[in-house]
Amino acid sequence: MIILGGTMDLRSLFSANDPSFTVEEAFTDRHGQWVAVAAALGEHLRHIAGRAFNVEDLEAPRTNLITFHGVGGAGKSTLLRKIEAALTTAEHRPAQWGAPTWTDRVLPIRIDLSRAASTGADFERVILTIRLALAGTLGRTLPQE
Repeated sequence: MIILGGTMDLRSLFSANDPSFTVEEAFTDRHGQWVAVAAALGEHLRHIAGRAFNVEDLEAPRTNLITFHGVGGAGKSTLLRKIEAALTTAEHRPAQWGAPTWTDRVLPIRIDLSRAASTGADFERVILTIRLALAGTLGRTLPQE
């Protein structure tokens, strides 16, 4: 935080080249989004651990999707990078977010489809992008079945 007082004005501040002034990244005002992600992920983990869950049932509705949308530059990609890092290891989780309630290991995979959408990617390219990201994260190839 910079506190200006006395005779120092902004022109003097920015022309001083004083090395004691530093810049730090601040990631704020995203606690609500973290709470939504943590709650949804906790619920999803409980759901797939239940006896009624069948991974091969492709007709059952899937409700484990959260969408962040908005105008460009609002911080959606930064938020998703922070969520991915927070789910990967606790040391990357902002302190104000708190620890998640689940104990299962979570393997987050973040895929930014905004680039694919801007190039006119079709459904097949989107699926291949997801597959490639998953294979890279797991460190092995995936069967084509």
